[in-house]
Amino acid sequence: MKTLQIGELRIDVLSETEHCYMPVSFLFNDLTREDMARNSDWLDSAFLDPSGWQIGIAFQAYVIRTGGLTILVDSCNGNHKQRPTALWQDNLRSTAFLENLSGLGLQPEDIDIVLCTHLHCDHVGWNTRLENGRWIPTFPNARHIFNRDEYDHYFSRYEKEGSSVNHGAFADSVLPVVEAGMADFVAKDHTVLSGTGGEVSLSPSPGHSYGHVCIHARADNEEALVVGDALHHPIQLDMPKLRMRADLNPEQAIETRSRLMAHCADQGAWLLAGHIPHHSIAQLVRYEDRFRLAHQN
Repeated sequence: MKTLQIGELRIDVLSETEHCYMPVSFLFNDLTREDMARNSDWLDSAFLDPSGWQIGIAFQAYVIRTGGLTILVDSCNGNHKQRPTALWQDNLRSTAFLENLSGLGLQPEDIDIVLCTHLHCDHVGWNTRLENGRWIPTFPNARHIFNRDEYDHYFSRYEKEGSSVNHGAFADSVLPVVEAGMADFVAKDHTVLSGTGGEVSLSPSPGHSYGHVCIHARADNEEALVVGDALHHPIQLDMPKLRMRADLNPEQAIETRSRLMAHCADQGAWLLAGHIPHHSIAQLVRYEDRFRLAHQN
């Protein structure tokens, strides 16, 4: 599913990379071939490639439209970013993100709000673009909403460590919009909008990063939950305790991930996980003491 309509609220997947393979170690240090084999009955080679010791992932954002406002949630990797310590996004020259935005009938000028679940380099990249050697905001009419705790954490590190923080993304993809006066800093339970067209709000989902938040979109008694990096890969539905190697607080991330999966399965909320290809808008069901995708293609 690429588009979700709940009441007057519309959510579209905005892909930068719909599918690619990465080494297993890109996400997990503890995943074994036995784990992959055990899950091969419901996760095909698009997700698990034990022969090549690879996993399939995606880099995707979401566009929420309601009440006359257009909201972009997370902004993927971005172009021209110098990332010698994050080679998967080093000096990309991809047209996919902006072309897919245009395919939704939108231009960068149409984005009213940019929400970031957290400030890791693959969730803030298109916040800025390179023009005449300078990083300028890609979405010139947008307010960029950051969780205050997350921003303060990285700003403190930036003051001590310089531009290398977060592979350089804080300096080239966050600070330019702050310096342009286009950023708002909010609490981790901030309500972005609320009205007859629906509600969009934040909720704390700590563990992967210092101030990670999820984005809730609600309308007509339905809910969609953009989980950012609280969930990276569908094998974590079967293995909620599988640690993602970059989790800041692994035990806290496990608790958050388990809570979010249970919420989606028990409350019928739509799970929106941008790193999961093909099922970027999905629903979950309980499976013994674990979880599965409700509609498996």
